[in-house]
Amino acid sequence: MNPSEIYTQRQAVFQAQTEVIQRRYNQLSTARLAIFILAAAAVWWFSKSDLTLAFSIGFLGLILFAIVLRKHQKTSRLLHLYRILTQLNKEETARLSLSFLRKETGEEFAPPNHPYAYDLDVFGKHSLFKLINRAHTKVGMKTLAHWLLAPADPIEITVRQLAIAELTPLLDWRQEFEATAALEKQISQSTEFLSLWLKAGENESILRWKRFRWLPILTISGIIAASLGLIPWLVIVAVLLFHGFILSKLNASVKAYAEQSEQIVGTLKAYAALFEKIENQSFESAKLRQLKSQLTTGIPASKSIQQLAKMTENLNFRLNPYFMLAIGLPSLWDLQWMTQLEAWKKRHQDDLGRWFHVLGQFEALSSLAGFAYSNPSYPFAELSTEPFYIKTKHVGHPLIAADKRVCNDFELQGLGQTAIITGSNMSGKSTFLRTIGVNTILALSGSVVCAEQFSSAILQVFTSMRTQDSLEENTSSFYAELKRLQTLLKLSESSPIPVFYFLDEILKGTNSVDRHKGAEALIRQLHLQKAAGFISTHDIELGDMANEGQFAHNYSFYSTFTEGKLHFDYQLKEGVCREFNATALMRQIGIEIP
Repeated sequence: MNPSEIYTQRQAVFQAQTEVIQRRYNQLSTARLAIFILAAAAVWWFSKSDLTLAFSIGFLGLILFAIVLRKHQKTSRLLHLYRILTQLNKEETARLSLSFLRKETGEEFAPPNHPYAYDLDVFGKHSLFKLINRAHTKVGMKTLAHWLLAPADPIEITVRQLAIAELTPLLDWRQEFEATAALEKQISQSTEFLSLWLKAGENESILRWKRFRWLPILTISGIIAASLGLIPWLVIVAVLLFHGFILSKLNASVKAYAEQSEQIVGTLKAYAALFEKIENQSFESAKLRQLKSQLTTGIPASKSIQQLAKMTENLNFRLNPYFMLAIGLPSLWDLQWMTQLEAWKKRHQDDLGRWFHVLGQFEALSSLAGFAYSNPSYPFAELSTEPFYIKTKHVGHPLIAADKRVCNDFELQGLGQTAIITGSNMSGKSTFLRTIGVNTILALSGSVVCAEQFSSAILQVFTSMRTQDSLEENTSSFYAELKRLQTLLKLSESSPIPVFYFLDEILKGTNSVDRHKGAEALIRQLHLQKAAGFISTHDIELGDMANEGQFAHNYSFYSTFTEGKLHFDYQLKEGVCREFNATALMRQIGIEIP
């Protein structure tokens, strides 16, 4: 079966299981209500004649209600899980047709003036990030974004490829891993305050008062003694007042943690479940095993996070004033749990960041594995050891539907080489540049690529394709392009790896004479700086540079005008384009050109 059939089948299976679990959930809801009503009625009825029997019935009813309640909660979680699994396969089916159901665009991770993110649609409503992302945590999405924003080194690319290849066929594990993350709606929120809490060091208020954490033992003993008439109750009142004094001194520190942590107990439990998924899975590739080992040294990360969630949950009982009066005050509740939280912090001060880093890597790798699974014909790129090398066979744009995608072959080798692309309007120049650019990003992130074959050196991609004027900065689109080109020249001088540039309709904001002079000078300067790449232009005279040396090469796209209609084949051809369609297009819209 192809991916579409597999996802459709899984969606149907999970939907059927969801309906079965829904019926069980409804039955348990009815059982809970029935137990409560019957037990309450029995207690009321027998309390008139036999209090012991009434108490026994009430006690048994309470136990039975608790058992059914626990089953109901487990069934509720299972129901939610299967609904999510159904939704995940619906999303995968939609993604195959480039319809994206998830709202995350990744735009929050796009740095301003990035070398290529804006021009190559790395982020946005119809973007590379939306196509690939299966992460749900903030750290997972951030990791994936980082991989798409910067080339990895050759060793890292290779180990990522091996990890992705191992994860790709593990569809059940990947979807269960993703569904576990999606169970907690708030998991995409940042847990930065936890990192800040860990870095803050030991809390002085807790340190000052923690020697009194054993005081409740004496207090309870005193209460027993007072009940037996051995000591006056006034002593107990004085001790409880001292308890209140201690809690008041801790209040600011406790409140600062509790207010921020109140909403993330569920998130922490979800993180623990995600870590447990990783810990319980066997892996073969070096990267996956190395990542997993960082979670399983000593006490597993899942157990440690569960402890943190439980302590935080217990601390937050303080929000109930009746609980604090009856139990919190005599037990020094805040001090007990804040002392344990401080001890947890001391033990895991250096661990939490590492655990989240591992989780982010797993979500990013799982996302790329999902992308590979959905596109079984996409291969991994081959890495070249040459300083500059790009070779593609049947390369296409992954954000264009397969039935509309036109693929091309291309090769460019050697530092300082420029491919000059000429062609008529709408013939495919810009799309071709984006096709090579996007697949280079995929290749250098460790992902599979939309091509039959793709080979690349380690390169720094740079684009200038969508320059716009800015009212805020008081710059015209032409000056914005000049500033972008200035950035390219500086990058070409400073980059530790060769620059691979994509310049679309270069210097389009000026007259033809200045445009030609500027473009020619720029190509020569980039050649001297050993940067290589593409320049698309309508200036066919720029193609004469190919006759002067060995660093400029001409390619073109054509259109034909037959029976009053324009036709494009979007196939890259060698040489300069000698046929243009602007006049025909202008006539077509009603401009009377003789």
